[in-house]
Amino acid sequence: MLLIATLIAVPRQTLAQQRLNWIAAGTFPCVAFLLAATPLATAALGEQQEVRQENNYSEATALAKQLHAMLLVSLEPNAPSANGTDSVGQRLETQAVGQRFKDSDTPWVFCRLGINDTSAIDGAITRLVNHPSLVELRHGPGIFVVDYAHAEDGLKGRIVSILPRTPGKYYQFSPSHIDELATLPAGTLTQRSMVLAVRVHPERPQSVSGMRDPMLAREAAAHSAHQARIGKQGHHNWQTRSQRILRNQGFSGSPQEVCAESWENQDLLDSCVDCVASWRQSSGHWNAVKSEQSAYGYDIRRGSKGIWYATGILTK
Repeated sequence: MLLIATLIAVPRQTLAQQRLNWIAAGTFPCVAFLLAATPLATAALGEQQEVRQENNYSEATALAKQLHAMLLVSLEPNAPSANGTDSVGQRLETQAVGQRFKDSDTPWVFCRLGINDTSAIDGAITRLVNHPSLVELRHGPGIFVVDYAHAEDGLKGRIVSILPRTPGKYYQFSPSHIDELATLPAGTLTQRSMVLAVRVHPERPQSVSGMRDPMLAREAAAHSAHQARIGKQGHHNWQTRSQRILRNQGFSGSPQEVCAESWENQDLLDSCVDCVASWRQSSGHWNAVKSEQSAYGYDIRRGSKGIWYATGILTK
């Protein structure tokens, strides 16, 4: 018997007066400017990992490649040596945050830079904040993460998180968001941004406490791309998609799908927050997003008219 979607898409026009102003994060996928060429070294699951600090971007990149690590770069309003009171820099150097990253299954390299510091990118000396791949920093201070740890997922050398400190329409940075970076599952920038947006919602939805399933993530990515391509939100071809999920994964429960669209012409970080806020306004969607799930996949894509389309696929 064919399954039907248990949740319906949220029409954007019905939510005009119901925006939630809460904190989350997100951004679009892009290729980092320095690519790694070394193979992945696999660490034992649960093994405490190393956290190293190197405040020279080129040297930090080389170290992250060598260690097959995640590179976290903090662009701060002033050079770290002259800015001992920067809240983000101080948080990165606390024992609690360091331990949180050590307890992850991946080694990390931290790099603190002033926003006006320059680095050699593609043979040219430039401020990192001006690089096109970091447009989601909103031309100001913030944090970005480059993945040099997950070659098998096609992520090595790609920017996979961006947290701007400049306030946006919906997203407003909090130093506590740094803590979430340590335990976000491997994935693209859009996938990790949507997961983060769900995680930091004030009601702490539990769908992301389960396992991030690669197959569900691929299905969510494909459906978000489809909605963006046709410029229309909805559960198009859900019967076929849900049957394929059941055949390939053998989940015991029926999969559920949630969809949402953003307002026009927002950056992706604001749009991730916006779409989760839309789900909050629908009892059916929110029941799926807030409830514990055994596995999940989230993603989002931008259409040609500046609207972002989010998809979550969840299963018990």
